[in-house]
Amino acid sequence: MPSSLPCPRAGVPVLPGSAALGALRGFRERLRACLTARGDALFELADAVLCSDRPVRSLVQLSLEPEFRRGHGALYDALAAGRVDDERLFSLLAEVLPPLVDGPEARAWIREHDLADRGVLDRSLAGVPAADAARVRDACARWSRLRIAVDATSYPRPDAWCSPDREHVHHGACHCKGSSKTTPGWEYQLAAVTGQLRTAWAGVVDVRRTAPATRTAQAVAQVKAVLRRLPASTAVPLFVFDAGYSAAALTEGLAGCPAHVLVRLPAGSVFYQDAPSWPGKNGRPAHRGPEVHCLEPEALAAAAAGQGSRGRKKPLPPAPEPDEELTLPDTPLYGTVRAEAWHGVHPQVHGDRGWFAGRDKLPVLRGTLAHVTAERLPDGRDPHRQLWLWHAGPGPLSLDELWRAYLARFDIEHAIRTLKGTLGLTAAKVRTPGRPTAGPGSSSPPTPSSCSPGPSPATCAAPGRSHPARPGRCPRAASAGGFATSVHGSAPRPVSRNLPAQAQAGPGEAARDPHHVTFSQAKPTCHEHRNNH
Repeated sequence: MPSSLPCPRAGVPVLPGSAALGALRGFRERLRACLTARGDALFELADAVLCSDRPVRSLVQLSLEPEFRRGHGALYDALAAGRVDDERLFSLLAEVLPPLVDGPEARAWIREHDLADRGVLDRSLAGVPAADAARVRDACARWSRLRIAVDATSYPRPDAWCSPDREHVHHGACHCKGSSKTTPGWEYQLAAVTGQLRTAWAGVVDVRRTAPATRTAQAVAQVKAVLRRLPASTAVPLFVFDAGYSAAALTEGLAGCPAHVLVRLPAGSVFYQDAPSWPGKNGRPAHRGPEVHCLEPEALAAAAAGQGSRGRKKPLPPAPEPDEELTLPDTPLYGTVRAEAWHGVHPQVHGDRGWFAGRDKLPVLRGTLAHVTAERLPDGRDPHRQLWLWHAGPGPLSLDELWRAYLARFDIEHAIRTLKGTLGLTAAKVRTPGRPTAGPGSSSPPTPSSCSPGPSPATCAAPGRSHPARPGRCPRAASAGGFATSVHGSAPRPVSRNLPAQAQAGPGEAARDPHHVTFSQAKPTCHEHRNNH
């Protein structure tokens, strides 16, 4: 058995009978083919990231790894001028996904709980219409269904005054008092396949740059791109989203696609059943039927008594009886779990804002509303809130599959934490969020430039230079050749900062200055607060 894995073009043979090493070598060769410019340097950089014996904190650290056999100038040049074929790379990642259920214990557990007899099922569906039979087979294909979690993460750049397209993005490490935990930077959305049971792995199959205002539209486009790359299967994949996404917009945007959508709902959401109708009733028929409010027990009791938090004086009517109930006693991690579902309910959509703005005819989006309560959390604490889920798709799914699929979504959060904390996803101080020529879809991650704007002037020096940049000058953007070029006035300062007192022009000077810009007032970020104190 060789001590090192075979590398592309290295001439290292694979021993006969070593199927795993042969598959790995094939994957590495196809991965190298996705790197269309500065491919060798980028490939060695990937090896350096994966083989580092400590968390990645800087690019200089990677240039000293034995796997990166070039100088530090080649590292910066590869990141500034390298190109990646995004479509080819994501298609490769979707093709080589690991098994959803791996290990003898997991397979034994699946055999014990998967009680569907495929032969009896096929004989029972012999005379059923094709569309109905496909929905039944899809509902029974639970253990072969792909679960794809979609979530966004921030790329903080609070000190990059000259970097374009910065917005206030969520940043959990911000400890500002009275703040919503935001920082200037960029936002990227990841789609990752998660395994069945408690496998704790996530396979990233797509990455796109997004913004809070366009997150839903980007999510719809990303799901359609992932569906195009996935191999054909009888089980329709399930896409899982957190509460930051609009359930109604995702349902309408993915209507007609072979995909199930599972979204966690924010507190206060309201869903309606169809209005009852009977012959002989006079007057205009009602638009909506009984209401189901997604509230905590305390808030629901207060609203029923006419003391709602939103100023509702009229007592809230009781919710209709659920169409389906499930009780799982004495689960190992969550104790007794109770779930109930209302089928065929729909939310109220508004045509004056959001995804449906400007439409004359608003759709009625029907799906399943699920309510899940657990006795305890895995660490023994009491759950601080209940779980409300929205499901829509080509057919119904079991309640047990829905709530367990949402719990599997947390694997993508562990993957993002590993990418940032261990593999150095945000370690490079990049100049721009991406290049329009990076590849199809322009979904490449940020491209580190040869000059990295930051609080220290020494970080503005180009590769190979040891002297700091001149004070008072903005860092220069990287050109197509990988070196800095002058771009005076091409990168304006963000509007979240005020001009210094000595740089503000008077009323008479503003009229004569064609480049005068007015900056709005904004609260300082946590980084500014630390610098001022």
